[in-house]
Parts: sequence; C-alpha cells; structure tokens
Amino acid sequence: MKGKWLFSALVMLVGAVGFGQKTVPNFVPVTDAQLRNPPAGDWLMYRRTFDAWGYSPLNQINTANVSRLRLVWSRAMESGWNEGTPLIRNGVMFLPNNSDVIQALDARTGDLIWEYRRKVEGRDKFANYLGQIKRGIAIYKDKIYTVTGDNFVVALDARTGKVAWETPRGDVGEVMYASAPIVANGVVVAGSSCQFSGFGCYATGHDADSGEELWRNYFIPRKGEPGDETWNNTPFESRWMTGAWGHLTYDPQTDIVYYGSTGTGPASPTVRGTLPASGDVVTGGPGSQAGTNTRWAVKPKTGQVVWRRQLLPGDSWDQECTFEMMLINTRLAPAPDAALAVNPAIRSGETRKVLAGVPCKVGTFWNLDARTGEFIYARNTVVQNMISKIDNRGNVTLNNDTILKEVGKSYEVCPTFLGGKDWPPAAYFPPLNAIIVPLNNACSTMKPSSAEPTPRDVYATELTWKLAPGQTNMGRLEAISVETGKTLWKFEQKAPNYAAVLTTAGNLVFTGGQDSRIRAHDARNGRLLWSTRLPSTISGHLVTYAVDGKQYVAVVAGSGLADGILSSAVPEVDFKSGSNAVFVFALD
Repeated sequence: MKGKWLFSALVMLVGAVGFGQKTVPNFVPVTDAQLRNPPAGDWLMYRRTFDAWGYSPLNQINTANVSRLRLVWSRAMESGWNEGTPLIRNGVMFLPNNSDVIQALDARTGDLIWEYRRKVEGRDKFANYLGQIKRGIAIYKDKIYTVTGDNFVVALDARTGKVAWETPRGDVGEVMYASAPIVANGVVVAGSSCQFSGFGCYATGHDADSGEELWRNYFIPRKGEPGDETWNNTPFESRWMTGAWGHLTYDPQTDIVYYGSTGTGPASPTVRGTLPASGDVVTGGPGSQAGTNTRWAVKPKTGQVVWRRQLLPGDSWDQECTFEMMLINTRLAPAPDAALAVNPAIRSGETRKVLAGVPCKVGTFWNLDARTGEFIYARNTVVQNMISKIDNRGNVTLNNDTILKEVGKSYEVCPTFLGGKDWPPAAYFPPLNAIIVPLNNACSTMKPSSAEPTPRDVYATELTWKLAPGQTNMGRLEAISVETGKTLWKFEQKAPNYAAVLTTAGNLVFTGGQDSRIRAHDARNGRLLWSTRLPSTISGHLVTYAVDGKQYVAVVAGSGLADGILSSAVPEVDFKSGSNAVFVFALD
C-alpha cells in the first residue's frame, strides 16, 4: 500500500532543535554491502548485523585480560527510561536518548559533535508514554533514522544532525515505536505499539531516500478477513493493542524481514469476549486471536507476507511475542529430552537456515525454518504454566487453569509480564553454536480487576510478584545449543538480569543486572571473569567497537522499564535507579 498522510495540522506541534552544530569530520556513507558485513570496529545497527546476533569479531579484549578493563569516559544522558543502543561509525558514536534526543559523539572521548532534540508540544500528555523510550536508531548511506514519540519516521543528516526528511505515520499520541527501525534493501521498516489504544497497530515500510510510505501491514483481521473466525465474533472496534514493538531481523539472501506481533487487551478473555464456549484454546482454533503473538516474514519493498506463524494463541498474560529471533545456518539434531516438542520430519544431522530464539515473555525457545516458518522444535527455559503442550507441528495448547477467565479471581501465573524473557536481547556465540539468553525466574499473582475496562486500563489486572517455585535466584544467563536445544551452561544471580547480552570473538559475554553491575563471563562455560558497579541499574544495551586500533565496550545505564518491579521479589538486592549515562571501558 502506498499512502501519504496529511499533516499540516501537526506542523505547529513539532519541531527540532540542534545543538553543538559541529560536523562529523570525514564521514563515509554506509553502503548496503557494509550493512551486510560491517567493518569489525563499527556497530552499524541495533544488534550490529541483520541476523540479530549481537556478536562482535573484535578480540583485543578477551578472557585473559578482561580483568584489566577500566572506565575511560562517561557522559550523562537525558532523564527517563534509558534503554538505548549506541551506533558507531568510523570513530563516531550516534547515541539515542529518551524523548527523541540523538547525539553524535567522539567515540574516543565522549565529546559532543552535534545534537538533535525534537520539540513536541503536549508530549507529557500522550496516551502512549512508552514512546519516549529510544532503544535504537538506524544508519544508512549518510542518514540516521528514528521513529519519534509522536510517530514520525525521521531521517537526519549523519554529518550535521539536521532533518533530511520526516514522514508522519498518523495516530499521534496513541502509537509509538521504541525499538530501532531496520533499513532493508533501501526500505526503512518499523513496527509500532498501541499499548493504550482502542485499536490495533501496524508495521510500515518507507523509502530510505525520500520517506515515502510504500506499504502498511495491520496485524488484527477485520470482519471477513482470514483469521476473523478466531476472535469469537468480537466486534473489530473491541480488538485492541496488538502491535510489533520489538526488534526486526533481515535476511538479504532471501530478501525477507522478520518481526513479531504482541497480544491484546484487556487480559481476561471473558472480559474481551474471546473465550470459546468450550474446549481448549489452541493455535488456529476458537479464541486463538489470529494476528496476535505471531512471527511474520515479509518482503521489505512491498510488505507482502511470505509466511506467518502464531507462537502463543489467546494470550491472557501480556506475553508479547515480539522479541528478536536470530538467523543462523546450523546443523540440526534436536534432543527429545530437552524439548517440549520436536518435528518428526526433521532429519538428525541435516543443515538449515533457521530463525531461533526466545520471542515471547513466556520463555519458550523456538527453532523455525527461516524460509518457510516450518516448526523444528521448542523447549522451555524458565518455570512456566501458561502452555500445557506443543504438538509436533508447533501448535500450542494453553493451560486452562491459568487462563484469566473470572473477574476478581486470583491466578498463579509463571512467568510474569516482564518475563521469563523480555525485550533485553540475547546474543549468539558462534564457537558454541549457542544463543545466550537473559532470563528471570519470576512468577506473579494476577487478578482481572474490571468487567468494563477502557484501553487506558491496558490489561486491567492486579499484580503481585514473587520468585518462581524452587528458585532462590532471580536472574539467569543461559547458553542454549541451536543444534540440539540443550542447555550448555547457565549462570544465576540474586539480582534480576534485565539487560542486553553482548558476545565477542574474545570468548566473552557481557551483560548486567539490577544490582548495578556490568559483568563479563567466559562465553565457553559461563564463568564470571570481571564485574564492576555503576551508579545505577544496567538498563540498556552493551556494544563494543574499535577506534585507532583500540577496542572499547560501552554500556547504557540508569532508569529502566522494569525498575523496582522484579527487584521487589528479591528485596535483599541493592537496587538503584536513575543517574542516566553511557559508560565506556577499555583496557588500562
């Protein structure tokens, strides 16, 4: 679909102010070839590469010397939830801040080159306040791309920070996208969130040079469209909130972009009118709500859907299957003793390109064929009682005992709406063929609290938090074999592990915790090698880069979306929020 939005009424509401007003020296535009295979010292997109590995080939910092890491510079950032990912290009760091502030910094010193600061009147009154989070931005040719809190796609001149073009996507104040867009085959592809809205969301594709909207894909079916029958005759205007606010992945070989959609609200299917009269809630069946919690594979130029697969039907618990799944060429030998389900058609020893990871908060690890969406295997990671079974074709059956059927009744649910696994991304470590996942051993008591909620009530539940049964530690780091599905190692800590994971060719894993510690582990066995305390929780992403032959590790810390929630279940943890900043380390 091609579309242009009339936005003359919005022009008076928005503006941009630039500071610093220096120019990035000797900027070299980023090519398609470099996005496919980035220079070793650069970090050019949200997870560095299209396949979402979060892996760097740099090895100057390694298991033998990581204990010598020292802080070399830091810089205060904007207040608010601080979950950004720095991008690095030829010694320049492009740093996204809360509330649509983007800076270009000297990556060796932190000195400001330029700053873009978007002015939006009434921003504090937007229904979707989550739009102030800025988890990532994108770079392509000579432009920096972002989706703003008022739902514009904006391209900045990477040299100066000045606006090159901006295109509204509509629904100002109701729709946002906190994660990074991806530039695939010359198209800026972005998802969206309708967390507080009485309608469902969409993904869009925009021409990277002009900003023209090329297509728009909605997730929730309308009356008469395929999948409508799974919504139990619920009126279309009562189908709320489904979006795709997580990370996107791209395969240049097949020219396919992958993204995942979320659940819907309110939480109780009785209240929202989607609970089937009898029988189980099963993928594709009554009450499964087609379009929700679905992995989508689309063509970036047109938005054509190549395949789709629902991973959690009839979500009652805000489990949002929108997180990263990685593209990996791998040998397959699924271990039945490690899996919930295995496709019997998979031949042990065969090689495929797969889409693998933990895409939903429930913590299920999925392995799918990247070209077709065919189910390969699935396994649990954390304690969960939402899924009762997955069959050998990948169809999910929910646990009837934990579906939030009755208003005012309390349900014991594992995990929580912060996971399991939430938005902090996992990373791939090629030598082990393993995905290293940040997890939390958390459960909650959920009580549907209103028979007539509004979209502003979101999921309309009362919640309390606790450790999962049999667990003494909240945070966990777990290495899972892509080939077999088996756990290769795990590391547990008392503090919640609500930070991104970074892996490197130095055999290192970097991550953090809500005890304000950044940690380095041996990627081969999980052994803790180094840690240091920062002023506050590790709330954002970790990246590594090199300038003039010197390797650096950067981490964003401060205030996070989960601040104080998971930590409330482990009150002995020394938890501190605030003091937003980026911290950069190197060898002494």
